Amino acid sequence: MSDRSLAQIAEKLKSIDVAMLVTKTGEEGAIAARPMSNNKDVSESDGTTFHFATDDGRIDDDLKRSDECGATYTSGEFYCSVQGTGKLHRDRATLEKHWVKDLEKWFENGLDTDGLILIEVSPRRIAWWEGREQGGLTP
Repeated sequence: MSDRSLAQIAEKLKSIDVAMLVTKTGEEGAIAARPMSNNKDVSESDGTTFHFATDDGRIDDDLKRSDECGATYTSGEFYCSVQGTGKLHRDRATLEKHWVKDLEKWFENGLDTDGLILIEVSPRRIAWWEGREQGGLTP
């Protein structure tokens, strides 16, 4: 077991960008995963990540049903699993706070995209592996 700080793990997650965000579907314990960018928006104090999407897909329905979610990250020999809760944001002020210009390639109308939502993932447990080292954190 190796010790790494939450800030060190957050820096790794910022550098990876795309995670597989996992939610419960409500279909008899089924889960769904989809690639989501964190836009380098990762809190060093608690590991919270932020992901933009639109409410016309399944992810918002899943999170309305159950806020339990997770995310997996990988880069080279580094692997990370985040277990936590997801919260949907729709208010303009929160969306503006986390918006970055690069998102315009996915959301043509920017912050005015119909159904734009922000998913905040707050970790309860983070596990990581890198080479022969591994560890876990509970923020």
